[in-house]
Amino acid sequence: MTTGKRHVVHIGFHASEAHTIDFDADHVTAVMARGSRSRLPAELAARFARIALLDLPDSEDLETYDRAVDRMRELVDDLVAEFGPPAAIVALYEHTTLPAARLREHYGVPGTTVRTALLCRDKVPMKAAVAAAGIPVPRYLAVGPGTDTGELKEFLGLLPPGRVVLKPRSQGASIGVRILDDAEELLALAAAGGIEEGYEAEEFVDGPIYHVDGVVRGGEMRWFCSSRYLDTCFNFQHGGQPLAAVTSDDPELVARMREFAATVLDTLGLTDSTFHLELFHTPDDQLVFLEIGNRFGGAGISWHQRTVFGVDLAKEAVLACLGRPSELARPRTMLDQETPGASGWLYMPLARTGPSRVVGVTGLDELPDAIVSADIPAPGDLLNAGRDVWRTAGRFLVDGDSEAAVEQSMAQIVDTYTLTTKAGD
Repeated sequence: MTTGKRHVVHIGFHASEAHTIDFDADHVTAVMARGSRSRLPAELAARFARIALLDLPDSEDLETYDRAVDRMRELVDDLVAEFGPPAAIVALYEHTTLPAARLREHYGVPGTTVRTALLCRDKVPMKAAVAAAGIPVPRYLAVGPGTDTGELKEFLGLLPPGRVVLKPRSQGASIGVRILDDAEELLALAAAGGIEEGYEAEEFVDGPIYHVDGVVRGGEMRWFCSSRYLDTCFNFQHGGQPLAAVTSDDPELVARMREFAATVLDTLGLTDSTFHLELFHTPDDQLVFLEIGNRFGGAGISWHQRTVFGVDLAKEAVLACLGRPSELARPRTMLDQETPGASGWLYMPLARTGPSRVVGVTGLDELPDAIVSADIPAPGDLLNAGRDVWRTAGRFLVDGDSEAAVEQSMAQIVDTYTLTTKAGD
């Protein structure tokens, strides 16, 4: 063991974040599932001082890591015996933030606490805490197989007529979410024993959804960027619709959202982290909380922020976990950048759920000039061969003079770009 080096433990890891690690400065170890380890390039895996493996199912269930936290402690104990006590425990993903907080508590390592990590994972206490701070939230009820019918009917009686949301309390990317037509459908589902443990019923809120992404250090918001989804993660995952978001160009609305986000962060005790917050902007101009994660956003968010604004959310997340200074010299928002007036990201859906071989790509000569960057598969490429939550047939970054201009360019891409695939191998 080299004198002077700190021992830094990563819980989970993906190759896309390799640029965030200084392997020469620290003894960098990792604890991850065997499936995740198998997807790391050999040259990258070799740079870790050691990788300890968890025997976990290779699934989309984000709770598998937290359920294995006792085994994680045993593996980290082995790493400690070789490299010394951890100086930092790094968690970059939705499924790793809570077990990492539990490990920090166990080893006395500074960083996001268990209380805060739990409030940023479990949507029921999350909304309870936020509502107690005076922030509007959808009406909600924790439900499961044993939920009393009378209690469920009483809750549904408080909701406006129409759709009801049923979702897991601690998943992400709209995994497991169902939008039911009305209260009667939820009651019938409950009567048939169709509600699993660990779910919540939630009021359906009308209005566009915004995602707010940023960096908070020492309780001060150093970076803030709000974007409006043009559709929803639910429709991308379950309806095969394109997923896109465009940054806000309304200074007054941005200021309101920034104040809203600051209150949420303070309420949950999130002081040193990246964050991904989602909220509704209702037709009556109200901001309503949806959920928050103490990690950077998925899909095209990090790519967009890094390319357009020069803000590396993954690097900022690592620096926060390490307790090292942010690379952001001063607090700012996306409106502090003179150009472009607005920008955004677009993911085209991949129709097939299994491995898909690209047969052809059409519409490339009709793509708008507003594209800043693109990741377009080529004929012969194999897509969705691994475990990718965001199955995409192509992704684009777009900028323009205004929010409306960006949205128009994205519509042009959706109308002209086509990817043809066949079942892959």
